[in-house]
Amino acid sequence: MTELLRIEWKGRIGYGDIISPICYAHVMAQKNHCDVELLFHWSEKKGQKYKPEDAESLDYRAEYLASLISPVPQQVKVVHKFESNFHGSHINFDPGNVPQQGINKFHHFWYSSIQNSGPSKFSDNGIEQKYIAMNTTATHLQTLEEYGNGPWKKWKDPTGLTRWRAIEKLIGRKLNMKVKHVGYETPIEEAIDIYKNCYLAVGYHGSAIWLARYLRCPMIICSAGKEPTRKAFPWAMITHELTDDDIPDMIRLRQKSLSKLSGLYEEFKQYLAEPNLHRLRGQRT
Repeated sequence: MTELLRIEWKGRIGYGDIISPICYAHVMAQKNHCDVELLFHWSEKKGQKYKPEDAESLDYRAEYLASLISPVPQQVKVVHKFESNFHGSHINFDPGNVPQQGINKFHHFWYSSIQNSGPSKFSDNGIEQKYIAMNTTATHLQTLEEYGNGPWKKWKDPTGLTRWRAIEKLIGRKLNMKVKHVGYETPIEEAIDIYKNCYLAVGYHGSAIWLARYLRCPMIICSAGKEPTRKAFPWAMITHELTDDDIPDMIRLRQKSLSKLSGLYEEFKQYLAEPNLHRLRGQRT
């Protein structure tokens, strides 16, 4: 086994900013047959919440999500540094063979030990109650424009809150399913439980949809950036918008998403077969 690989990552507020590096570290451990230490650099203090109404602190979320990871043969340790003035985004992040093509879809293709098992909740009369888990920007502290310091993040949610509310009503009327909303204000344990038992995860490219990805949920994502969304969520069904006619088709799209996921495992094995330590030289990116 080779020497320890140390990955450093700037801690940020999003679920993707937490789940992606945790999964990446576990993929790198397998790909290079080495132990890995993942160091999160947080500008916040230990125990600090992003907003007061959040159920838990940022570092608690990171620790909890790391505790759920499906184990690998190598040792992967997650550590934290608080009130850190870390410049850049990460150290020892592999840009791939063709950096201009962006992240490889398998860089963080790892998952939680808790997996989506489909509907298993029952109502009072004993009838199985299917529901769809939905993430929107309804309760975000900042708009996507504010978070991105400009319009460049707006591609993540071309739908908008008015249309999401209409989609929720259509799901109830055309599919006879409830919608459960998941956001940063949802306690993390509750959010995991919602995605574990949901029929389908639907939402925009961001926030809690990363939890759905972590649990291998079937997904439909509305995004105006098809290529970055395809790489981040390779088995999701991606669309710029959900029309009224798309709602009844969600059952078929769910099965198509699951089929895509099943087909990715063999590709992932091939990806793991090629070590990439030769590209990891402690570079800050």
